[in-house]
Amino acid sequence: MSDSRPAFADRLNELFATIGQRDESGTWREFSTPYVARAISEDPGHDTTLSRVYLATLRSGSNTNPTIAVVRAIAAFFDRHRAAHDAPITAAYLLGEDAQEIEWRQKLADHQVRAIAMRAGEMSPQLRRQVLRMLDVLDETGSAAD
Repeated sequence: MSDSRPAFADRLNELFATIGQRDESGTWREFSTPYVARAISEDPGHDTTLSRVYLATLRSGSNTNPTIAVVRAIAAFFDRHRAAHDAPITAAYLLGEDAQEIEWRQKLADHQVRAIAMRAGEMSPQLRRQVLRMLDVLDETGSAAD
């Protein structure tokens, strides 16, 4: 593996190389990039879709910024196909870091979210607690409407 290729691509290619299936004749085969892209896109467990070309760019390392939803979908596919005795495949494994930290960074990239966070940073602890209570009420109201 090339040292210039990002760690994500290396981990992804390792999954392709080590997790596969047996064909009709019993021969072990790697999953193909088009097969994995199609299986992820057709998975009713999430609404993430990806093309074989996009997945190929992730494998080659030319695309280095997948969304957390894409990373989770890829991890879920390989986790479903791993051997029972193997460790679970997680988004954090693929990213080589804490997936929750990446999700927070992606949310903070939104201008409105960042503005709210900046204003909250200027508030007193008591006022922040009040704002959090209001958000909890809004969450409950929103969940009841769903």
